[in-house]
Amino acid sequence: MSWIAQHFLNPAFVLGGVALIAAPIIIHLINRLRYRRVRFAAMEFLLQSQQRNRRRVLLEQLLLLLLRILAVLGLVALISRLVLDPTELSLFQGARAHHVVVLDDSGSMSDQLGEQTAFGTGLDVIKKLVAEGARRPGTQKFTLIALSNPSQPLFTQQEVTQDFLIELDTKLGNLKPTHQSLSLLSGFEGARNMLLEDRASIRHLHVVSDFRLRDWKDQQSLSKVLKELDTADVTLNFVKTAARRNSNLGITELNGDVQIASTGVPVRMTVAVKNYGEQVASNVALTILQDGQKLPLTVTFDKIEAGVEVKQEFDLTFDAPGKHRIDLTLPPDPLLSDNSRHLALDVSMVNRVLIIEGNTADDEGDYLADALAADPSITGYAPQIETVDFLRRRPLDEFQSIYLLNVSDLTPDALEPLEQFARQGGGVAWFLGNEVKPGYYISELYRGGNGLFPVKLGVTSQKSSQAEGSSEPDTTFADHPAFQVFQGQENPFTELIRVYEHFPVADDWVRDDQARGDAVQTIATLTDKSPLIFSAKFGSGKVIASLTTCGPRWNNWARYPSYVAMMLDLQKFIARPDRVLERRVVGETIELSLNPAEFLEEVEIVAPESTGGRVTRLKAAPPAKSNGDSEKPASEGGEQAAPRLLATFRDTDIPGLYLVKLVDQNQATVERWITFNVPRDESELELAGNELIRKQLGEDVRVQIQEPGEFAWIAGRDAGQEVREWLLMLLIGVLIAEQLMAYRLSYTTSK
Repeated sequence: MSWIAQHFLNPAFVLGGVALIAAPIIIHLINRLRYRRVRFAAMEFLLQSQQRNRRRVLLEQLLLLLLRILAVLGLVALISRLVLDPTELSLFQGARAHHVVVLDDSGSMSDQLGEQTAFGTGLDVIKKLVAEGARRPGTQKFTLIALSNPSQPLFTQQEVTQDFLIELDTKLGNLKPTHQSLSLLSGFEGARNMLLEDRASIRHLHVVSDFRLRDWKDQQSLSKVLKELDTADVTLNFVKTAARRNSNLGITELNGDVQIASTGVPVRMTVAVKNYGEQVASNVALTILQDGQKLPLTVTFDKIEAGVEVKQEFDLTFDAPGKHRIDLTLPPDPLLSDNSRHLALDVSMVNRVLIIEGNTADDEGDYLADALAADPSITGYAPQIETVDFLRRRPLDEFQSIYLLNVSDLTPDALEPLEQFARQGGGVAWFLGNEVKPGYYISELYRGGNGLFPVKLGVTSQKSSQAEGSSEPDTTFADHPAFQVFQGQENPFTELIRVYEHFPVADDWVRDDQARGDAVQTIATLTDKSPLIFSAKFGSGKVIASLTTCGPRWNNWARYPSYVAMMLDLQKFIARPDRVLERRVVGETIELSLNPAEFLEEVEIVAPESTGGRVTRLKAAPPAKSNGDSEKPASEGGEQAAPRLLATFRDTDIPGLYLVKLVDQNQATVERWITFNVPRDESELELAGNELIRKQLGEDVRVQIQEPGEFAWIAGRDAGQEVREWLLMLLIGVLIAEQLMAYRLSYTTSK
């Protein structure tokens, strides 16, 4: 029965048709019945003649019988609609079948194709598929898996009936594509687990997707899963929903110097737009919104070549301190989801910078302070010059960065808060001088590569080896954000600066960054290849170490205009990053871990305005204990440490700004701003061709690929069409041969 169901569109006619084969056999046997013999003289001659031709006549009669049987079989095959390849068989042939549909609901499925999206086309396919199955109640099961949540199917092994068709229509009417980048592999794996467990049905896997090229590049894992299903006799059916590649522009980046944003000072922003289409885009204008208000400012790209990403800078000014949001929007195109980009930042009244002088008589701090705040209304910096004692007397969190100029050494109670400042994201910049004690720097600051100073110093300073009066630059600067002023060919600033004295690194310290294998980067060297300036990380903070002075004692940097630009770039690089509020990709989970000593358990999350500002209220709770959990360690007072409160929010598919509102122990509301943006790869709309898909899957994986807008495969109207034509011609030939043979035998008998 299973074989019949797999090879005939109308299997119910097969058994009855096979029974009709008995008809020509019965007729043949009736004709062979022998009656009582009555001999007379005239028959003797006929009997002798019959004996001579008996074998030939018997063979002709058997041939006639075979032709009649073939005629009956041909009629049965035509009526039952024989299909030689079961993979081309109609999906609903009356046998028990399980249809698992993997629906791609990634961001690119919202691509507008004519009057509806690629996702809408996919929903139409599913509706037609189930409607066809509902015409044969009691024989079909249906499972629907969305890529966005493959572990929880929307429907699981539902009996396909007219009532279910109504329920499905309602469910699909509320379904929308996500803005996320999703993996086909996860959907295939979820379908595989379900299909391999069901061995009592004919199994079909339908993949409804736009089949973008990016999803089919070197996908060995996809091939492995599908080969496993094919080996298990699961029919693989790929249904395309996108017939063409649309033009598309997308905002791929929105950044800026937001870590140093202060009130009244222009903040330099950068926006990037990529042309994902095949035609040149002209006069592309971006709308800018600041705190939800449209600005009388646009960013215009005169021309964007196909496949090219271009960037442009613009300035924004914030009149008040606190949190602000920026939204940039492109004109509408077929894919709307990537036409916007969002950013949130925290603007301070001023950017406070601490300058620690080791020798106040050198006035090095004044040079640096003048460079950072010659005009505070333009730079936004407020430098403060202090001695080393300030580090142990006052909190450092209020400063963005700390500069240590010609500091000989630090007491432990001054070094500890400085290291804590850097671990938490603060920037630290060292400039050496004649007061420096190399032994202290090696033992307490370098500490074998684990300290706040990134290199091991030599025992004494040395003069520069550059020939006096030479016109060649004596310093080479790497391509680094702290030295943008020195970038470019034939830069006049590099030709003017001179370093007269510096501290060398220790002889046993490896100078090659790659050979050394740590995170320290050499970003400036002298003519003799001696390293001069270094960049490193310490905790979450950035560290710059210059082996020469900040003022003009050991170099002439401060005597040229490039000094101001260099110090502003350096400060921009090491500034603590907490002004840039949290940025994520849509779909990522918001996980909150709260200290119960600081916050109450109530949590409120406000979704972006595009959702109507939907508010979700959660209660943070201690984590559930498992049997293997050990007790929390006791505090110094001997009391059990209170567990942190955890809260999770997963509904982050909509791009935009999410406000997380917490309540502290003083009943004051604390807000955390998080911006979510769409992933870049969903903007690429290039389609994967059938040949590429088959190549990636491998020649031994059998798969049917349905083109967009074609639905004949659902009802099976094309299945076996070629076989029916051959059967019809064969049947005509058999009937003609049967008539000729019957005529011949009747003539022979009558003769």
